[in-house]
Amino acid sequence: MSNEMLILIGLASVVALLVIMIKGKVHPFLALGLVSIAVALTAGIPMNKVIPTLISGMGSTLGSVALIVGLGAMLGKIIEKSHGADVLANWLLQRFGEKNAPFALGMTGFIFGIPVFVDVGFIVLIPIIFSVARRLGGNILVYSLPIGLSMLLVHVLLPPHPGIVAGAQNLNADIGFVLGIGLVAALPAYLIGQKFILFFTKNYFVKVVTSTDLLQHQKDLIKEKGIELPSFGKVLAMISFPLILIMLGTVTATTLPKEHIVREVFSMVGSSPFALFVAVCLSAYVLGFRYGWTKHKLEEVLDSALAPIAGIILITGAGGMFGKVLDASGVGKALADVLANTGLPLLVLAFILSALLRAAQGSATVATITTTTILAPAAAAAGYTELQLALLTCAIGAGSMTLSHVNDSLFWVWTKFFNVPVSVGLRTWTFLTTIFGVIAFAVVGIIWMLFV
Repeated sequence: MSNEMLILIGLASVVALLVIMIKGKVHPFLALGLVSIAVALTAGIPMNKVIPTLISGMGSTLGSVALIVGLGAMLGKIIEKSHGADVLANWLLQRFGEKNAPFALGMTGFIFGIPVFVDVGFIVLIPIIFSVARRLGGNILVYSLPIGLSMLLVHVLLPPHPGIVAGAQNLNADIGFVLGIGLVAALPAYLIGQKFILFFTKNYFVKVVTSTDLLQHQKDLIKEKGIELPSFGKVLAMISFPLILIMLGTVTATTLPKEHIVREVFSMVGSSPFALFVAVCLSAYVLGFRYGWTKHKLEEVLDSALAPIAGIILITGAGGMFGKVLDASGVGKALADVLANTGLPLLVLAFILSALLRAAQGSATVATITTTTILAPAAAAAGYTELQLALLTCAIGAGSMTLSHVNDSLFWVWTKFFNVPVSVGLRTWTFLTTIFGVIAFAVVGIIWMLFV
């Protein structure tokens, strides 16, 4: 099948998916499954390979996401029910003021997101978003977008995240240069990009809680006033604990030899599921039992965390299934082949190719790794300097920030946790991820023009 036909199939599948979900009101899980099967058959995947491809895409996504979302939701619920999120929200509001609360949340995400995989950090910090939003009221989009976007931004641009690290290795770029340029690009992208959030949210309102819910929340706090609330330090420690373990796992994996015992220990202890599992157990004691919780109370809290995420997990897995079908059908390769023959400057081509691959298959990490693999021979032939290779790597990372939509697991985590309609998610989250990515690329381009 020709590249043009494959690209057309890819575009048509995304349009069909949006029409089915938004206009047809079909549940996203069913819509993703239906379109995935249609794409597989249309693109020529043999019938006996269709279901195995779907299962592979679903399984590979859920293998990590289900554990992370489930354990992260448990940890978040313990922090919420112990009023730890309220304690952190109070601290943020006292330090930054109500007017600057969205900015404070965004910077929290930026800092926490540097050492931690975006899905993990975002889920762990969700209770803080809800607590700040309840205190201030208004539009949940205003509070949830800054933290999600800032975490995704550092995920795609800064080591030690896997996509940018693997991309640097593919291009033989110096990690130190990539880290420095990534920071220089990420900070302006966040500071400038956040200015667009109010513009994109002013016409879309997703309520935080009803006035009745807010009143009940306040009554609950008054009723439990006699119970000692956890300190800011304890709550922060429970949130930071899994993030520090994960960071140590990353650091030891990149600095110590494979056979080193410390690296071997942290390959398990620093893995996201294990770190979150230990954090759930620890927080149950520190924030629960030490403040009067019974075993029955803990069981109720953990049960209440799992029910709301069942749909999120299924939809996220279906998004991975859709991305796998697009990849297996050759849509991503077709895009790469067409763009490689355009004659564009390599820096511009790197950004565009990464962005389109991100849109085609959903994963920022895969988009970065694939793009750097495709462009590595051209970069080597051009005889680029260390600075040029680092800039090229960051341009690819910026491209992978863009066009997050229905085949991206984080899109579904964000929309479903905050009850954001798909159409609103596309008009806010998708546009803003693209704006943040374009700003980061613009910074990279300016550095290229000034110093290369």
